[in-house]
Amino acid sequence: MKLFHTSPNEISTITSAGRFGSFLFFSARIYTMTAGEAVVYSLEIDDDSIVEAGRLFYHEDAARLQPLVDELAARLDIEEATAEALIEESMTAHDLAGIDMEDAGDLSWDVQHFTARAAALLGYRGVAVRDEQGTSYLIDMAGREADLVRV
Repeated sequence: MKLFHTSPNEISTITSAGRFGSFLFFSARIYTMTAGEAVVYSLEIDDDSIVEAGRLFYHEDAARLQPLVDELAARLDIEEATAEALIEESMTAHDLAGIDMEDAGDLSWDVQHFTARAAALLGYRGVAVRDEQGTSYLIDMAGREADLVRV
């Protein structure tokens, strides 16, 4: 599978700092979310190394996700079932009571990082998630800078 990532800056090193840690967002098509110049990268990745968010809790090792579920539930003061639904995308941050639109948007990004971490715990390199662009892919790029090909 060929995926694309756009960045406002050239990528020389992947770090774990930032909202998504070592995960970068990719799309099946080139799109730009910046107002200025963008650097576009492509990545070739095996389809089998990516899981759909909605399949995470159907994996034979899904019990390994419990610490993430517990962490998100405690952070948001919600039930475990709600945390699981957020991670697998059967529910969104906008569905939570008492969350205003702006906070729900930021929380959605944080939940996507939980979803990516869940995929990694199950041995996947990435996870397919839904966002305003349709399907996006959060791919762990730690130590894989050389896999990024500038387009």
